[in-house]
Order: sequence, then C-alpha cells, then structure tokens
Amino acid sequence: MSDKKVTAKTHWVWTEKAAAKNPAHSRVGEPIWPHFKTAAPKDWLDEGLIQDASEIELEGQTTIDDFI
Repeated sequence: MSDKKVTAKTHWVWTEKAAAKNPAHSRVGEPIWPHFKTAAPKDWLDEGLIQDASEIELEGQTTIDDFI
C-alpha cells in the first residue's frame, strides 16, 4: 500500500466490491474506519473499495430532489 492519501468531498464509504471482499467488516454505503473517514489510502480508491458518500444513493434513500 502506498502512502498517498485521497481526500473525500464529504466522507468515504465502502463499495459493493469492498463488501464482497470483506463482508464481515464492510457494508455498502457505510462509512469506512473513523481514522480514514476523510483521508484514505489512494490504493483503496483505485481498487474500487471506497467512494465518496456524495456519489452513492442507497436504495430507499430520499433526497430533496425527489420532492422538487
């Protein structure tokens, strides 16, 4: 793992790929570990294990846009 970090616009959450790889600790759309919440290893993003919370819409999640 490289030392490079990436900073999230909001915070990092786990992806489906991460949940499939490590189902005991990673759930889709849930924040990643607190010490990496906003600055996480770039390798994780490159591998598709994390994504910015602003880029995910969980099933059943309502946004203000749904009412406009």
